[in-house]
Amino acid sequence: MDMCARFITDGIRDALTHYHRDDLPLHRLSWELHTRIDTLVPHAPSVWVDQLRDLQRRIAALATAETPALTESEHHTLDESLTLLADVLNLANN
Repeated sequence: MDMCARFITDGIRDALTHYHRDDLPLHRLSWELHTRIDTLVPHAPSVWVDQLRDLQRRIAALATAETPALTESEHHTLDESLTLLADVLNLANN
């Protein structure tokens, strides 16, 4: 992975960390992921970027449904999406 891609993926990881610490609301996490993944496009294989975009879209759909609160099923989908996103990032580093 080149230095630019590493810098961008580190930013994605930071956003995930802030969300898990409740320092970042879900709608903001969704925006952060969208913005950083778009920035990643010229620095990473398109298949990998597409995987990240797919997961970000799942998160974005839940962010718009957040009011008043996520259902148990939506929480499960969110947790699964966040885990898969972290897994995809980790695989890229290996």
